[in-house]
Amino acid sequence: MIPKLIKIQSLFALVILALSANCLSAQDYVLSVSSDKDTIIIGEHNNISVEARMPKNVELIFLEYKDTLASKVEVLLDGEVQIEEDENYNIYRKKILVTSFDTGLNIIPFIPVRVVENSDTNNYITDTLSFFVKPYVLLDTIPVDTIYANRSGFIVFGKDDFKKEIEQYIPDSIKKSVSADSLNVIKAALKEQLTQLFSSELTQKTGLYNQEEILKIASSSSQKMFIVDKGGIAEDFIVAGSVDTVFVQEYQQVQQKQALFTLFRIKDIDENLYNAPFNWAEFWYYFKIYLKKYWWIIAAIILLVVTVIYYFKYYRKGEKPVLMKIKPQLPAHVIALEKLENIRKQKIWAKGQIKEFHVQLTDVIREYIENRFGIYAAEMTSSEILGAFEVGNYIKDSDHFKLKQILEVADAVKFAKYQALQNENDMSMNNAVEFVESTKEIVEENTKTIVAEAEVEVDVKK
Repeated sequence: MIPKLIKIQSLFALVILALSANCLSAQDYVLSVSSDKDTIIIGEHNNISVEARMPKNVELIFLEYKDTLASKVEVLLDGEVQIEEDENYNIYRKKILVTSFDTGLNIIPFIPVRVVENSDTNNYITDTLSFFVKPYVLLDTIPVDTIYANRSGFIVFGKDDFKKEIEQYIPDSIKKSVSADSLNVIKAALKEQLTQLFSSELTQKTGLYNQEEILKIASSSSQKMFIVDKGGIAEDFIVAGSVDTVFVQEYQQVQQKQALFTLFRIKDIDENLYNAPFNWAEFWYYFKIYLKKYWWIIAAIILLVVTVIYYFKYYRKGEKPVLMKIKPQLPAHVIALEKLENIRKQKIWAKGQIKEFHVQLTDVIREYIENRFGIYAAEMTSSEILGAFEVGNYIKDSDHFKLKQILEVADAVKFAKYQALQNENDMSMNNAVEFVESTKEIVEENTKTIVAEAEVEVDVKK
């Protein structure tokens, strides 16, 4: 890969302003960096190659590296610059021999160069370069377990919010010369810029556009390996501290059942360390994670349990609970008799509106039963209402007969299109008034109390 030259000012304005760098347009400049090995054993040598193509009227200057190229990358030999002339360009090549004694992912954030053109000096940087350092271990002392991909996709590693890169980008002189607040502003600007670059690169190489998934990868530990595709994160692994061999590179496309890496465990570690007892703190930690991710499953399970309990308690034998309601402050019979009188005055049955007459009549009776006896008659069939009175023994047989006549005639008119006779209409009206008068609650004046409405459940099976 030969990326175009990246201007320092466009990436890290705050840091470069502190370094007083001047940047100009460089469309004809190309700068690339690569390494001989992407994985080395701790202490092994690795060549970092820098190549630049510049117009002949431009002078390129490499910085000298004596000790380190990055925080964990040591310089063994800073090679000489080789220049090859082309028709219109000069090609500069330089090799830096490095090593590292820190296991894990080692990142070289950039290699800066200076370009002198018409007495103007501009600073530029290469692309980021990284290589993995694995420990030296005796294979006959460790058990090995190879991890395979369960899904197809592209390999991406967590970026740990670019903490290491941010620390490497900011020189120690800047850290010492600015306030803590200013340093935090610089770090935030670098993090935002690095996140944008990573998002663009990830989208270009894997097709992943989901910003939520991209930010998840960027904020994850660098010890996490992800398999991603256009739809998002397909699978993730932890490769921290126990990696012997990594078979894949970042942005490499892998197929299902392809080997990813092998794990090792040094035998002299006390095996009891792996058998720590499970405690409540650990339980609540995993429970919170599960609850946050799968809350809808837990809600569905709770709803299902409540439904099953309700079903077996009330409907297992086809029995429905009879719900009782404490009567309102105004006596139920007063309300009912007023409404019955209004129906009598309207005489809509005489106008041929027989069905409407019986609907109004039964509605008043159902409301009266609900307010007087606490039985939800409005939601019950005629047979259920009559059955509730048979169970509760709330009324006399004569009143039960009158109620039955009212409901049966009304059902015949409403559902069977029965044309009730005049005497049947009169009987229903008279029975309704007599039923209310006979069953009304008589309360002594000095014993009246005001109560709030409430619901209680009556077990009719007893």
